[in-house]
Amino acid sequence: MYKETVICIITIILIIILNFITENYTKESVSELTYELSNLKEIISEDNMKDEQIQSKINDIYDKWNKRYDILAYYLEHDELEKVENNLTSLRSAVETEDYSEAISEVDEATFIMKHIERKNSFDLKNIF
Repeated sequence: MYKETVICIITIILIIILNFITENYTKESVSELTYELSNLKEIISEDNMKDEQIQSKINDIYDKWNKRYDILAYYLEHDELEKVENNLTSLRSAVETEDYSEAISEVDEATFIMKHIERKNSFDLKNIF
């Protein structure tokens, strides 16, 4: 009886610790990428924007996303991650065709989805019940 209780307590503590670690990594990832996307939105909105600067920023965002994606895919729903991936791909193609209003829309949508992922996976009573 005592052995089972100890194993259950250790398991619960381990689950809480791992949840804390994954939640912090998710928040860090979302924060970094939304910051980069907001900077990109500002660059696109400027009147004297340069295509090379926008393309460089998109490539930087894409690289950061790919680095984060590998770890996030271990514990997040793949459907949510694919939505962000699709938005980033649409963003890249909108910039390549110089459709900047569509690019801003894609930036906003990618930001919304990332914040949704963060809220959905946060340790909160409404997410538990």
